[in-house]
Amino acid sequence: MEEREITSFLESFFKAAEENPSIVVEKKYGSHYVNIEGLSNPGLFIGKEGIVLRSLQYILNIYAHKEDRNFPMVMVDINGYKLRQIEMLKTIALNAALRAKRLKEPVSLKPMSASARKVVHMALHNYPNIWTHSAGEEPRRYVVVDLKK
Repeated sequence: MEEREITSFLESFFKAAEENPSIVVEKKYGSHYVNIEGLSNPGLFIGKEGIVLRSLQYILNIYAHKEDRNFPMVMVDINGYKLRQIEMLKTIALNAALRAKRLKEPVSLKPMSASARKVVHMALHNYPNIWTHSAGEEPRRYVVVDLKK
């Protein structure tokens, strides 16, 4: 599996949807980062809270790993939507850490996907005197930001 195969797969997908976007694949964040631009209706392919985009990423990863089991994960983005979401989650995480320190009590965040929880955990991994853990049951699992004891 190579970058051109990722591009070819996505070009076929979008051709079936009568779209001809620009597809850029680069190595970023320890995986292959694919940014798709130039769609006539990007919201259609992002979906509510990114669900369509996550599904497209899931399908692409299944295809890539069927071809090559050792292929790195593929992160699919449309017009930088996912990068903006990651930055927003980092901001939420930092605000929760500051709030937990100020109030000296745990701060529970809203339920979120496993990938979103991972971003929060990673954002606060080295934050002084703060630790995070997930709580609740899927699909209502959430992150708790707390002071280290």
